[in-house]
Amino acid sequence: MKKLSFLLIASFSFLTIADEGRFGRETNDYQYTSLGFSYISAEDDGIALMASLALPGPLYGVFERRADGVDLDSETYDKVVNSFRVGAHAGIGDILNSISTKGVTFSVENFLDVYAEVGVKSTSLENDINKFSEDDTQANVIAGVRFGDSNAWEGKLFADFSKETEIQQFQCPEGEICTQEISFVLNDETDRKFGAEAVFNISKHTAINFKVISSDVLDSSFELGFRLTF
Repeated sequence: MKKLSFLLIASFSFLTIADEGRFGRETNDYQYTSLGFSYISAEDDGIALMASLALPGPLYGVFERRADGVDLDSETYDKVVNSFRVGAHAGIGDILNSISTKGVTFSVENFLDVYAEVGVKSTSLENDINKFSEDDTQANVIAGVRFGDSNAWEGKLFADFSKETEIQQFQCPEGEICTQEISFVLNDETDRKFGAEAVFNISKHTAINFKVISSDVLDSSFELGFRLTF
């Protein structure tokens, strides 16, 4: 009987904490101001640094720096990508409830956030022999949804669209003498990346995350990171 009472009390306490929010936040009170880093596992391992800042209203800004590597034959080239984007987010309920069709209105809870980010990114590739620093800034668009509990586990599903810069063996025209061994090429097709991210909020201001990204042009990548949230 004592064990049963203990289980009932523990279950009630858990439900109460879950309803109120472990950190005193609403379930959908997702944080858009953060500072973090991630370990990248891809063609060559690397690191990523990211900072985001909530702006007035639904807006926020994101800066990201990713550094990993690219292999070409027996050479490895360091690849650095800097990105800056401005985003906007809104609860799904706020979006749907603002729509009415033939006098019919919706009543949907904000169980997830819909977001979109627009900005630019630049890429540089270099190694001990060859160095590239030309300006190849490209447009970058990301759109997705954010769901889950801001006091515990969160999830993200997103799509990332931009052109990718690659390195290729330089084809010297017949009859000419060329000193260049490789070329810096902007892929003609827009790369479509699709990703998923799981975030566990350890405390009110700390979280760990795991991310997986697939790409039409690049190898798939996996990331494990830590972030501070404010």
